Amino acid sequence: MEEAIEINLDGKVVAVPREVVSAIAAAAAARAGVSERHRDLSLHLGRALESGQVTLGQGEVRALVAVLEEEHPDRFGAAAAELRRAVA
Repeated sequence: MEEAIEINLDGKVVAVPREVVSAIAAAAAARAGVSERHRDLSLHLGRALESGQVTLGQGEVRALVAVLEEEHPDRFGAAAAELRRAVA
């Protein structure tokens, strides 16, 4: 099985496939110039790709939700739905 990255969202840990974390990080980085939260999310997820886990603060969680909503609904697959449920 593909390696998963553990993302801690306010105490709820969601295992997300590495390729999805990478895609979310890239989408956040694309908006880093206009949003400090998106930049921070991109940096946190970049470190998560190296360490295998990350804990996101409220600002990064809001940016994560924004990225999930801004992209095509199917882009991140089932992991996106799981992340949305975790922060709901």
